[in-house]
Amino acid sequence: MNILIESITPDNKGFFALKAESMAAGFNMLHRLEENWLNGQNRFDKAGENLLGFYADGLLIGVCGLNQDPYTPSVRTGRLRHLYVGIEWRRRQVAIALLRAILEGSGRWFDFINTNAPQSAFIFYERAGFIPLVDVDKVTHRLYLTDI
Repeated sequence: MNILIESITPDNKGFFALKAESMAAGFNMLHRLEENWLNGQNRFDKAGENLLGFYADGLLIGVCGLNQDPYTPSVRTGRLRHLYVGIEWRRRQVAIALLRAILEGSGRWFDFINTNAPQSAFIFYERAGFIPLVDVDKVTHRLYLTDI
């Protein structure tokens, strides 16, 4: 199998199909990603930001983004966004590969990474080293990059 992780946009081949699958499964994140891309609200183009796609034999099967956290005043705070892996590809290490790729070198830009994960993803994030937070608005987990 030929695997490739690279920067993408919602215009990339396969994004529409992955977005449709995610919406059918009850996840709206890729729809929001596309809307925010198209209206210019989030283009993953600030310092330290990136949007990655995971391809297996040319098929886009996963997406993950990293932004400067828009909910905090510090540009040294990152936010992991829109991590989605196609249903048939789950439990095959795709999500952790995307996470590692998006975090590679991120310590240059960020001190820690926040995420606002659905309950169903809590175990994944905690196994990946994220610490659960309570009573923090729009943040369920945080990864301190010095701990990587």
